[in-house]
Amino acid sequence: MNEKLKLLIHVAAKEKWDMAVRNGLNFLKTGKGDEELRVILIANGDSVTRCTKCDRALFDNLKQFVLDGGEIYICENSLKDFGIPTSRLPEIFSTIPAAIRALVDYQRDGWIYVRP
Repeated sequence: MNEKLKLLIHVAAKEKWDMAVRNGLNFLKTGKGDEELRVILIANGDSVTRCTKCDRALFDNLKQFVLDGGEIYICENSLKDFGIPTSRLPEIFSTIPAAIRALVDYQRDGWIYVRP
């Protein structure tokens, strides 16, 4: 039987990106046997300010995270709060209307919540 493990990482502060993406990458490396691992990063608050101008090392890790199967969602409400148009986001990011609603919905659907 295929076991599915679903991890939801909440990035609520710009200084937490590095730890969050490392946690996601490390989790994806732990798969055993027929486990299916899924990881989603959801960013809101001032963390969105680092999405358009992250340093090269962080961007490379984020890109690797997506290549390894991770997903990254940025809160549209937070982008509006900081005056960042979605057109300025690199292609590795997707957006969601409201992070708070997504966090609740994913947890309701059995995702394990972590906030670095």
